Amino acid sequence: MKNILTSIAGFLYFLLCIPNSAFTQIDWQKQCGTVQPSTLSLMQPDTIVNGDSVIIIPTVFHIITQGGAGNISKSRINKAMQILNQDFSRQNPDTFNIPSAFHPFRGNPKVEFRLARIDPQGNCTDGIERIYSPQTGAIDNYFQMQPNFSWDHTRYLNIYIVNWIDFNNFPLSGAASYVAPIDSGQNYPPSNDALLSGYYMLGDGFIGVPPAGVVHSLSHEIGHNIGLWHTWGINPSGCTDDDDVADTPLQDDASSNCPVFPQISCNNGPDGDMFNNFMDYGDCLNMFTEGQVDRMRTCLANNEWRETLWTPSNLAATGIDTVLPLCANTPVADFGYGNYNGWLCAGTPVQFYEASTWSPSSYQWEFTGGIPATSTDTFPSVIFPDSGFHSVKLIVSNSFGTDTSFKLIRIEPAEVNYTSTMQESFEDSVFNLQIAPWTMLGKEWEVTNLAAFSGNNSIRLDSSKQYLSSFFTHIYDLNQVTGTGRKLAFKVALGLSLAGNINGGLRVIWKQPCVYERYEMWGPPNGPYKLHPDEIISPDSLKTATSNIAFIPNASQWDSVFLDIPDTLSGEVQFGFIWANLTPTNKFKGLYIDDIKVLAGTVGIAENTSEFNWSVFQILQPTNLPFHYLEIIKKWK
Repeated sequence: MKNILTSIAGFLYFLLCIPNSAFTQIDWQKQCGTVQPSTLSLMQPDTIVNGDSVIIIPTVFHIITQGGAGNISKSRINKAMQILNQDFSRQNPDTFNIPSAFHPFRGNPKVEFRLARIDPQGNCTDGIERIYSPQTGAIDNYFQMQPNFSWDHTRYLNIYIVNWIDFNNFPLSGAASYVAPIDSGQNYPPSNDALLSGYYMLGDGFIGVPPAGVVHSLSHEIGHNIGLWHTWGINPSGCTDDDDVADTPLQDDASSNCPVFPQISCNNGPDGDMFNNFMDYGDCLNMFTEGQVDRMRTCLANNEWRETLWTPSNLAATGIDTVLPLCANTPVADFGYGNYNGWLCAGTPVQFYEASTWSPSSYQWEFTGGIPATSTDTFPSVIFPDSGFHSVKLIVSNSFGTDTSFKLIRIEPAEVNYTSTMQESFEDSVFNLQIAPWTMLGKEWEVTNLAAFSGNNSIRLDSSKQYLSSFFTHIYDLNQVTGTGRKLAFKVALGLSLAGNINGGLRVIWKQPCVYERYEMWGPPNGPYKLHPDEIISPDSLKTATSNIAFIPNASQWDSVFLDIPDTLSGEVQFGFIWANLTPTNKFKGLYIDDIKVLAGTVGIAENTSEFNWSVFQILQPTNLPFHYLEIIKKWK
């Protein structure tokens, strides 16, 4: 293996967890967002350091929240700690998936993470700090977390849990500074030491049973934070650099999904890429190598930001060298609730979860207008039949006292069904107000009267530089349209200028009514629910006009799109339209959709239309989806 130039402490790596299920046929450079170091130095990792002892690290989670889904429960933190400690002690249960050729290289870091029991002021703590702040996310400068919310980073491993992270207008799910195994001697401010995670990635994910790419995402980030590069090195692709670890094969690029062994690149046969390594991307991550173990333990022994964490004096000062009793404090009542985008529907269960401090022993919930109206569960599920604001009260108690928390939550009107015409023409003003948009970047879809294929209205994304935006229809009852060969049909008008490029396109999905988790917003991934090899409609295929100004279509500038509906799909569904234009461009001048309908039987193509042989692909139950996540936006496919 070749040497590489390795960075000094403070080189920032970012983790974006977006399904690589995103838009097929769109390829663009997949490099991490980085803060380039001013100096590079050659380094070979030491051999085993600190003998064979277990290295214990005091850990604190700072939950930056304003309530809602981001105010995660202590049980989620405990699950995250369990996964971390399994991964860093070679006890993770998914090791049966390791290809036999890589078994001999599997290493045991022998690192244990423990929640701190004494805070920097000498007070009792449970290692979880809840901070109500308008700064519930980070944009571009992730270093801001350290000076604002940190405990001494040489005494505690600080993990910041946030609602969102944004880097150069790209959404990320985590961020971690790369810390060099051997201190370069450079002086960097403590604010350069950052480790963030989106709340929906913590532990085993926000919902369901996600793949290893989600389950082990925090292990991946901590790997960066104690000395590891990606398995393919620093650059986004190519065979000209490496991770400076001798027993990870030279690798061209990040892996996707869970590849079939062997995945060959950079002439690394017969075994190919170590796609199951925690420092790769993919859906089957399950091991560190012995060389990576050496490098991490070298970092913990030699880097000035890490060498004091695990000293006996610091373990005593942070209270994790012994078993301390629970903090003798009256509990502080708090709770979170809801789903990823905060859309809570009348008549649909809303999940609540306690987020209290100081280990309550009992919980008493009261839900005004809810069914049930009261509960003593830790995580109750409640249905509110009526929309509007509802009061929720939580009373928590332990042997030291009682505390109460009140919150008002907004319940949206229940989703409604289309009539027997099974068509959305955006002419009903009440329906228009209830259409559910969701936007990660750019602007929302909006109903407009500027243009329509029929009637007066359509739904529109206006001209702008960048988007990742979706909307979902109301409910279509597919039981009303039986038989085979059903189609989802809609009218589309798209104006593009001749100059520039668009990295994106249109995806169409279906999902169950009133379910709006993170995964529904992005659409389903590769795997058994991928019903067609080409999951997007490209902008060039959708283009109906050339325009150098904001596009407003005339009657001749509309096309028809017909998508297959699976014959096995029945019952109530909502259709989602997700447009991604991921890099800033002036090429996009406006997109319009109208007359969304479900058709029975075979549809003939007439007029000036384009039939796309794509399938509407499904979101069934979030718990069953094989979600794939990437560390940095790399490829929408």
